[in-house]
Amino acid sequence: MSLDSELSHSEGGVAAKPKVDSDLGLSEIPSPVQYLASLIMAGMATAIAAGFDRYETIPNLSLIYVLPVVVSSVAFGLGPALFSALIGALAYNFFFTEPRFSLAVADTANIWAIALLFVVGCITSTIVSTKRHDKAELDRFRLHQDKLKIYARQMIAATSAEQAKDLTRSILAEILQAPVALVYAGSDNVKVDGEANLTEVEIDAARAASASNAMVAAGVYPFDKSRFDFWPVQATVDETIVIGVAFSPERRPANPDATMETVALILAATIDRYKV
Repeated sequence: MSLDSELSHSEGGVAAKPKVDSDLGLSEIPSPVQYLASLIMAGMATAIAAGFDRYETIPNLSLIYVLPVVVSSVAFGLGPALFSALIGALAYNFFFTEPRFSLAVADTANIWAIALLFVVGCITSTIVSTKRHDKAELDRFRLHQDKLKIYARQMIAATSAEQAKDLTRSILAEILQAPVALVYAGSDNVKVDGEANLTEVEIDAARAASASNAMVAAGVYPFDKSRFDFWPVQATVDETIVIGVAFSPERRPANPDATMETVALILAATIDRYKV
């Protein structure tokens, strides 16, 4: 049974696959559409402000433009929210400060009002976007923990070292969304399972991780041409295993060590069961 299929059942204490992001999937909308939506919301705020301004003078009319900033922060993130704050400040200046329908400002007090609107928009968008990002990271962490629990149960039920290695590659590829290789650094030769086109530099990096019993990072001298980070598996078998992950720069986790060390420990314990 796959990890995703197990996550959809309550067996083992996992009731359902958690939702990684809390923004209803709006962050997956293409960036131009996000910015266009932010522009439309700023236009709607302008229309509402114009309706109030037509019948009564409201001293805090500029605060209407904070609403699209908050909505953009929650729905799309920091970039569209800052764009909404900038558009809101320009629209307030153009339509509601003297001289109207001009970006010129006659009253010095209005300059401060425009600047304050932009600053409030920036602060609001930063706070909301940070909270949104933290919530998404927490959801992602919980999802990873659930998958690791299922991985541990599957490793307990594994019937061979080869099955344990296959399960390990599968869980890491699924959690990290990156190519995964298991490198077997024996005394005589090196075998690669899962990623057939490792370069000589990457093989040397795997050997270094095995020899030093420490993580070797990609892109760091003397392995600056390596795409893979390598973590050694501390099993007691004669053949040393090293786990390699080729992270994409834009998808690299902030701290993958905890996940990798947990997986390495589980893999080592499972392989040791089949030591001859």
